[in-house]
Amino acid sequence: MSRENTKQIHKLMFAFMGLFSEKFLQKFRHEIYCSSDLKKNHIKILNILYHESPKTLTAIGKSLDIEKGSLTTLIDCLEEKEFILRAMDPKDRRKNLIYLSPKGKALVEERIEAFASKMEEALADFDTEEVEAFADNLQQAVDFLKKVKV
Repeated sequence: MSRENTKQIHKLMFAFMGLFSEKFLQKFRHEIYCSSDLKKNHIKILNILYHESPKTLTAIGKSLDIEKGSLTTLIDCLEEKEFILRAMDPKDRRKNLIYLSPKGKALVEERIEAFASKMEEALADFDTEEVEAFADNLQQAVDFLKKVKV
């Protein structure tokens, strides 16, 4: 692969992240999460645990690029509000596993439904085939990134 190709991938990935944040996360967060006292990183943690639970603090930190000290504070808050549960890792007693609690799962599912409704509105002007192609391309990008070894 040429250096120009890798620079183009870098540009496209940052463009995608910026556009996704601008067009969906920022707008939807204010409309969907305004009634919650949770910060955006709390919501991100809950979403990660919804899709892949349990996780260690280290794994969550890597997924969100959050330092361990900051992450511990976020996790403590979520535990206090009963959105997550901590348990000792049976394979390594030095580690804690973080689980989504039933209350946390219910919150995330409520938010996903609200987000899906907003997404339907935002994509209403597109043809079904165009939206399906976009979803397929996103799946391909996710599958590709999972294969990348760094």
